[in-house]
Amino acid sequence: MDLIIQFILAILPILLIFIGLVFFRQSGTLMGILGWILTVIIAVVFFQTSIPVALAASWYGVLSSFGISLMVLFTILQVTMMDVTGAIKSITAYVKTVAAERYEQIMMLNVGFGTFLVSIGATPVTMLPPIMLALGFSPLAAVALPCMGYDPLTSFSLLAVPITLPASAFGLNVSTLGITVAWFLPVITTGISLAMLWVADGFAGVKKGFATALVAGVTLGLCSILFVHILPAPAIGLVGVFSGLVTVIVLLLMRKLRGRPLDVSEPATIAEAKEERKHLMPLWKASMPWIVLVIFCVIISIPIIQGNLLSMLGNYQKIPVLADQIVNLKLLTQAYFWVLVSTVITIPLLVRSKEEFTKITSLWMRRAWSPTLAAMVFFAIAYVMDWSGKSTINGALAFAPGASGFNMNIVIGTVLALAFGIAFPLISPSLGLFGGFVSGSETSSNVMFYGILKQSSSMLNLDFIKVYAAHMVAGGIASGIAVAKIINAAAVVDKIGIEGEVVRKVAPVAIVLTLITGVMLILMLYL
Repeated sequence: MDLIIQFILAILPILLIFIGLVFFRQSGTLMGILGWILTVIIAVVFFQTSIPVALAASWYGVLSSFGISLMVLFTILQVTMMDVTGAIKSITAYVKTVAAERYEQIMMLNVGFGTFLVSIGATPVTMLPPIMLALGFSPLAAVALPCMGYDPLTSFSLLAVPITLPASAFGLNVSTLGITVAWFLPVITTGISLAMLWVADGFAGVKKGFATALVAGVTLGLCSILFVHILPAPAIGLVGVFSGLVTVIVLLLMRKLRGRPLDVSEPATIAEAKEERKHLMPLWKASMPWIVLVIFCVIISIPIIQGNLLSMLGNYQKIPVLADQIVNLKLLTQAYFWVLVSTVITIPLLVRSKEEFTKITSLWMRRAWSPTLAAMVFFAIAYVMDWSGKSTINGALAFAPGASGFNMNIVIGTVLALAFGIAFPLISPSLGLFGGFVSGSETSSNVMFYGILKQSSSMLNLDFIKVYAAHMVAGGIASGIAVAKIINAAAVVDKIGIEGEVVRKVAPVAIVLTLITGVMLILMLYL
């Protein structure tokens, strides 16, 4: 079969998903399922893949997705519990009293606090829009800024799952990958911070808040480099948590050094917020699920404890899939397990009645099933593409002689390498932007495009880790235009229908930052 025809067939499922999301506004879950079905059909009919191998690859992808799919499932449970019990309302009432100037509020909430939230597994796109609207920001800014706030350290979000999951799945060194990602961040976080001011208030806002945005972006980026170097590999999930907290502290200190109060400028607003807090649960109680989770993450990052946890369940957590392909769930060291544990432990503290518990459970299942299933499906697509053309040979999954040319990832990677040649590093981050936009998840994008980038990097003799890290960074940038995140943010402030306006406003920022990532990658590779 002609290589170009193979290439068109191989990318057809991804194009289907893109067209369905952008032009027909279908849900990511529905398009993911349709994309998976089409991927299986194409792999079987055109890429010499047996039906058992294609289905086994799908199952392997579902199991491999647990690091993100179950993380989504259990973090939504935790946030739902905090929402229904009033914990989120209490935290929100406190946050309303912090900072004064608009540019300070943007940096404090969406860069510092937003990074902390997304790193711990909470969702700034559902928590921050109502606060931004209450502070007087336009609906567009109230929706767009929290989505952009997903960007700066997205690779370290959800306790660094976008880094740790691919590293575990593909046998990469998690520390090396995390450090390489971090080197991009001072520039990218600063760019996003300045872009937030532009989205909210145009160039006048950038001029007024330039110094604060510069401090916020540089602090966040440098902290990621610092913490990824000083924390042990098992504790990489805490990089975003600590970086976000340090950024908030630095911004508060900066305001204090300017001789300004830390409360909002309007006395009436301060009094109103403080009166509201009198009738809510204490802040320590409201934030207890996060406090417990951070404590657990610190404990399980201790090497001797992590080693014992890894061996405790032994072979019971190893699931055979096909031939020599086995998925080791490593259950007791997974972030999602401890999110669940921290939630269960704090149920008696927060939940006040059986009726409230029932409401939490019902709301959780209604909110969580779609994004959880979507994550599983995108992983299934990735592994069907990765296993295409392979078969079972002497008890191992491998390519038969001459069959590697029928692997979908190899075909796509080969065509991209031939088409762009030495310029490939400049455009390769755009795959991350595209993948993050289509799937709504950097982690899904990282898994989907691993094989393609591996093939292209190998053909062009490029440092794969640097290429892959740039891809991850661009996948994080895509959060600002990811339709799934924008819809979530718009829904909580009753502004459904604003998604197109938000995408049009933020897309130039995402494209420019992705191009900057490509330029940085070229400098890293060739200098």
